Amino acid sequence: MKLFSQASPALVALIYSFNNGVHAFTQPQHQANRIRRSSPSSLNVNLPRLDLPGALTDKLEQFDLKNPNAMDDQEYRSYSGAAIAGTLAFFLLPGAILTGVPDEIGQIVGGLLPDFAFSAVTGGGLAIYVSLRDDELGETARGYGNKLLDTVGLPALRYDLPEQVTNVMEEKLNLINPNTMDEKEYSGYAGAAVAGTLLFFLIPGAIITGELEAIGELGALFVKDFLFSAIIGGGLAIYLSLRNDEIGDTVNSAGSKLLDTIDGLFEGSS
Repeated sequence: MKLFSQASPALVALIYSFNNGVHAFTQPQHQANRIRRSSPSSLNVNLPRLDLPGALTDKLEQFDLKNPNAMDDQEYRSYSGAAIAGTLAFFLLPGAILTGVPDEIGQIVGGLLPDFAFSAVTGGGLAIYVSLRDDELGETARGYGNKLLDTVGLPALRYDLPEQVTNVMEEKLNLINPNTMDEKEYSGYAGAAVAGTLLFFLIPGAIITGELEAIGELGALFVKDFLFSAIIGGGLAIYLSLRNDEIGDTVNSAGSKLLDTIDGLFEGSS
C-alpha cells in the first residue's frame, strides 16, 4: 500500500484506462450498484457508465482529480468523449507508427498490382474463354456477366480486337468473335471478364501473391495499435479530463464536441 500511495496521477489514469479497456471487450455485469447508463445520444447508443472502486477514487481525490462516480450525465459524457478522442489521436498517429501499421499497408498496396495482373490473366482469361463459347455454358457465363454490370451500374466499354486474334479465336478455338456480338452479348462477355478477374483477385490471387496473409497481419497490428492507444492516449486524456482546472475543462469540451460531431454526422446521414 505504501508503494501504491506514491503512485503518480498519470499511473493512476493508466491503470484506470486499462481497466476500462478490459471492460470494453467483456460483457458488462447487469448490477444496479455497478453500472449506470447515461441518457442515450442521438446515435441511440448509451455510453456505459462504470463505477470505480473506492480505493482508486480515493487516490484520484488525493491528486486533486475529479471522481468520475460523482459526475452527472453530461460531465461523464464529456469525460468519456475525451478518453475516446485521446485513444483515436494515438491510434491514428504515434500508435500506428510504433506498431508498424503504415509499413504493412505499404506492403499490401505494393502487392495489389501483381495480384490484379495475375487475376486478370488467369481468372479474367478463363472467364473470357468460357463466355465466348458458342454453347449453353457460354450463354450462362454471359448472363452472369450482364447481371454483374447491371448490379454495379458499370458500362461495357467496347473495342474491336485485331483480325489476327479473332481469326485464331474462330478457326482454332471455335469461339465467338467479340467484334460481331450485339450490345447485350458484348456486355455479358465484358461482365464475365470482370467477374473472373474479381473472383481470382479476392481469393486465389490474394493467397498466391501473399496479400491474404498480409491483410491478416494488418488486422493483428490494428488490434495492438488500439490496445496501445487506449492505454497511453486514452489514459493521458482521462488524466487531463479529471483535472480541476482550465486544462481539464478544455479537454472535456473537446470530448463533448467529438461526440456531438459524431452524432451530427449520423443524424445527417439518416
